[in-house]
Amino acid sequence: MKIDVDKFVQEHQEKITTLVNHSLNRAGDIVNKKVQSGEVGATFQDVLPLMLYEILLTSTVATLRLVADMVNEFKE
Repeated sequence: MKIDVDKFVQEHQEKITTLVNHSLNRAGDIVNKKVQSGEVGATFQDVLPLMLYEILLTSTVATLRLVADMVNEFKE
C-alpha cells in the first residue's frame, strides 16, 4: 500500500488549515476558561504548560482525523 501524502496535502490544504485553526482556537478557549474560573493563574508560567498540552491534544485528534481520511481515500 502506497499513499501519496504530498498529493493528499495539496488536495486538502484548506481542510488542514481549518483543522489547525480550530485546534488552536479550541486550546485557547479552554485555557481562557480556566484562567477566568481561577483554576489557572494568568501568568505565562501557569498558562504555557496548559496551552501546550491542549494544543498537543487537539492537534493529535486533528492529525488522526486526517490520517483516517487519507487511508479511506486510498481504499476507494
